[in-house]
Amino acid sequence: MTRPSRAIRWARVLLVLTALAPLVVFVAVAGTKTGVWDWRVGYSLLTMRLGFALAALGAVAAVGGIIVALGERKAWPLALTGLVFGGATAAIFALHLSSHGLGVINGAPVAGIAEATTDRTGPPGFSGALADRRVAAGATAMPPAVDACDAASIPTQVAPGAAAYALREAGFDVLGFGVGRADGTRSGFWFGFTHDAVIRIRPGRTDVRVAAREARPDGGETCRLLQAIVAGLQPEA
Repeated sequence: MTRPSRAIRWARVLLVLTALAPLVVFVAVAGTKTGVWDWRVGYSLLTMRLGFALAALGAVAAVGGIIVALGERKAWPLALTGLVFGGATAAIFALHLSSHGLGVINGAPVAGIAEATTDRTGPPGFSGALADRRVAAGATAMPPAVDACDAASIPTQVAPGAAAYALREAGFDVLGFGVGRADGTRSGFWFGFTHDAVIRIRPGRTDVRVAAREARPDGGETCRLLQAIVAGLQPEA
């Protein structure tokens, strides 16, 4: 059996390096979803620290693979595969960091727990059961309001069933609804990041509040969810 050339051996090593970041992210997501560790380990440590470092290494390895393949035609398939892995991984991390590094809502940077409401002077409060869930998850029951989300109160008293429908349409699981309010919770797919929402119904006015449970910038996801709920509450023309 002919021994692979040095260029091919190096191309293989560099290809493995480009695949390390996606592998670490896969393990991080799997461990978080199965409860082996919480989001702080899966997302903050494994993905955003270790995974980011390996993504940078993979991008360098992808370039190195192309350089190695210049002198060995048979190494090109390995080099091109590595370029796809390294380039795609680096691009995904760059896009994620550009929107989540500081947390941006309507062009304004937001740090910490993301929260948005249609009534900043007297925001709706979470029900006792939902507040207890937030506290049990390590979140504050009543996080501070964020002023960067452009969403206005609904100038009418919506029906509780309509409020529950708006929550479901925005991707929330409805926990309860009745006279004066409806609330729900929504968990993301990858790391299970959770947002809680409450709709307060009063005569002549309906307000919404959405808050993330995890103390991390969410790239404006909280604001988008609030706007989706508000859109679902708009009266039909």
